[in-house]
Amino acid sequence: MSPDEDLLDSVATATDRCAYRIWGFGVGPALAGLVRAGSALKRPELVDGAAERVAPALHRDPDPTDHLIPVEALVELRREMDVTPALERFRAAVLDATRPVPGRPCVHRPDLPRWSSTIWVDCMHTDGPGLALLGDTTAAVRVTREAATALQRPDGLFDHGYDVATGEGNGVAWGRGQGWALLGLVGTLLRATDAELAVRLEMLVTALASVEYDGHWHTVVDHAAAPVEMSTSAYVALAVDAAVDAGLVDPSHRAMADRALAAAVDATADGVLPVSDATPVGKAEEYYDRPLGSHPWGQGPLLLALLDRAQELRTEPEVGAATPVGPGRASPRHLPEVSDEAGAWRNRAQELRNEPEVGAATPVGPGRASPRHLPEVSDEAGAWRNRAQELRNRAEREEP
Repeated sequence: MSPDEDLLDSVATATDRCAYRIWGFGVGPALAGLVRAGSALKRPELVDGAAERVAPALHRDPDPTDHLIPVEALVELRREMDVTPALERFRAAVLDATRPVPGRPCVHRPDLPRWSSTIWVDCMHTDGPGLALLGDTTAAVRVTREAATALQRPDGLFDHGYDVATGEGNGVAWGRGQGWALLGLVGTLLRATDAELAVRLEMLVTALASVEYDGHWHTVVDHAAAPVEMSTSAYVALAVDAAVDAGLVDPSHRAMADRALAAAVDATADGVLPVSDATPVGKAEEYYDRPLGSHPWGQGPLLLALLDRAQELRTEPEVGAATPVGPGRASPRHLPEVSDEAGAWRNRAQELRNEPEVGAATPVGPGRASPRHLPEVSDEAGAWRNRAQELRNRAEREEP
């Protein structure tokens, strides 16, 4: 094996050794990664292991945790087993969730007294992307918008939790929570066009760039006293890279994704990326002292990011190839003309986001708009994002 293959193999092995809660937060990326790694590394036991973990839960009765059914993993596994009953339970759990307060988001666990009125940013990585994968793109956009409207702050970062009874977030920009939000926004936008979500994604990525240091983030990303949370690096490496590939964010963010992957790889030992354990919604200081270990929510995004990079390397043109310049199909890392023009449109979208809120007392001027109120802005920014996507699609279609 090459050094890159050795790393991928060791991360896959460590991911396979994790303890999995079926269904629990963060298991989807890890299970999907195992299925992909099994194919890429010619290790069928990884696929078998993922299938064995989910099999007992595929045909059971509805359960309060069904909103966490990992659609992305089951889609990868449906060649191996009948996953339809579980996918239908997921759809029902998300679409029929309880809405205790009109005009505010639905909640997933009204059965738990402590959390009966709480929504978590964690759920963004399953709800919208799962519905979008199942073809329910309108519902995917709706639930993702509702969650983002409640959880995203004016600075672009996301609160970990939001109480629908009080209408308030917990005020903590948890590092891994930013990763959940990234997966939710990117996973929805990869299959559904929505200008508002595109603006929110760019704001989140820009906000993360403002609190990054060499591919690292604090466990509370805007608290310098908080320890480092390496799962954030893994999620940025995975989701921001995918967002750039799809033309969803400015191509300049690719460098941040690369730094994040380098930081995550550097922190990995024997295939294990040490990340904090399951973390409940709380006060900022309560996030500081979580024990570290090997968990699916750290291994999964790292494994998928490495698989994506390996795929990109296999499809990139060779340096010094006979046709180094021209309209031939290029990897997303090699689209200078497209990236430059798309960047011009993205810059205009950024200008739009710096305009004041619609209906504000000072409707004209340089005031900064809140991301919660951007109807006209969203429409025009979406037009620019669509044009950038057209450019990427044109480059992909052209043949040498």
